[in-house]
Amino acid sequence: MPESTRGFNNWTVKGKYTQQTFVDEIKKRYKETDIVPTQRSFRTHASYYLFGSWTEALIMAGITPKEVKGDTPIIRQFIIDEVKQLAIELKKAPAKSDYSRWQKAISLFGSWNAVLKEAKIETRLFVEGKEVK
Repeated sequence: MPESTRGFNNWTVKGKYTQQTFVDEIKKRYKETDIVPTQRSFRTHASYYLFGSWTEALIMAGITPKEVKGDTPIIRQFIIDEVKQLAIELKKAPAKSDYSRWQKAISLFGSWNAVLKEAKIETRLFVEGKEVK
């Protein structure tokens, strides 16, 4: 469990949800409908109390959100994990144009190079076919 949520897994919202029961409910609805659930469909703000945002609740449930909003350790790690996965798929350091959320990534980390550095993805500079060190 990410650092920002440690210690809250037994915390309840009006006696109904803990982090785990809320995540389980999100997963259940997603499995039943194959549609990413919306915060509105739950008719509760439990996600804000338990995780900080709906985006974080989806991430904790293992569901890729359509939009990534906010700046928290969970969201930063989600972006880094996506960039790492993209690098694996491409078998090279991705260019920002390869990543659909590049603007969000840059807004969180300051530059595309900072994103790659945080993701521990090596980049090499080549000039006229020769590597520049």
